[in-house]
Amino acid sequence: MCTLIGMMIQKRWFANSALLIITFVWGATFTLTKGALDSLPVFGFLSARFVIATVGLIALVLLTPSARKSFTLRTWGLGTVLGLFLFGAYALQTVGLQYTTPSLAGFLTGLSVVLVPLLGVFLLKQKLRWRTWLGAGTAVVGLGLLCGPGLQQFALGDIYVLLCAVFIALQMLFIEKYGNGTNPLALATVEIAVLTVACLVLELWTDPSPTWVWTTFHNPQVAFAVFICAIPGTALAYWGQNVFQQFTSSAQTAVIFSMEPVFATLVAWMVLGEGLTPLTLLGSILIFTSMLMSDTNLQFNWTRALAQPFKIFFD
Repeated sequence: MCTLIGMMIQKRWFANSALLIITFVWGATFTLTKGALDSLPVFGFLSARFVIATVGLIALVLLTPSARKSFTLRTWGLGTVLGLFLFGAYALQTVGLQYTTPSLAGFLTGLSVVLVPLLGVFLLKQKLRWRTWLGAGTAVVGLGLLCGPGLQQFALGDIYVLLCAVFIALQMLFIEKYGNGTNPLALATVEIAVLTVACLVLELWTDPSPTWVWTTFHNPQVAFAVFICAIPGTALAYWGQNVFQQFTSSAQTAVIFSMEPVFATLVAWMVLGEGLTPLTLLGSILIFTSMLMSDTNLQFNWTRALAQPFKIFFD
């Protein structure tokens, strides 16, 4: 029994580490995306990114016999739902950004870290764990510091971005609730394929003569950005999420994913020379600390002492 528990903890540590690497990749793609959007419309970029990601996943499926045999009705159904959740998140965030500030949009998107354990109570019948909530609350404070003074404003677009956070939370919760027993590669392929079709439909609806195809494949810098965002940033990332979230919780995954703006800030600072203020540094530290707080496998006396006043409400 002790050996089995030890193996599960090791798997959880490995899974959390892998999810953190995925989060770093997502954070790093912000810098690439920023440059690509100077030449491409938003949904043109997303369409190019997800088309290449889908092709990459199909290629992996063709090379993996177990995945080829795993396209069951359940995989198609769950993958379709997850793909629509992701499309809802991307679409609502994109629309919301037209009416709100990037800093507030980043903060509201990050609120999925709180929505996951909250919705998990109803969807997964999970218990309100004090460390999970303390970690989520600390992450929210860190996100506020990281996003800066733009949080003082509030507009109609903020509702769209908040709904984006709901879809992100639902995507993580559905993977935890229904993902076990499905092939992660097959599931990711259906998920991203559905997302791709939805983005293509919306792009063709808004721009019947898409020039993004020519721009993507005839501009080396744009092609590089799209490829990196498509393969490691989408195909491998969502495949990895489906694999590794089986060994951890959706709440822990949400806290780990809250590191995305931290990595985005650090990469922008290193590559583009964007400013790193004391507040953004403090926010980054708080978000990293929240990741440790929410991991129930880690036992820190100082964390327990700090959280003691909240324990009575959540245990």
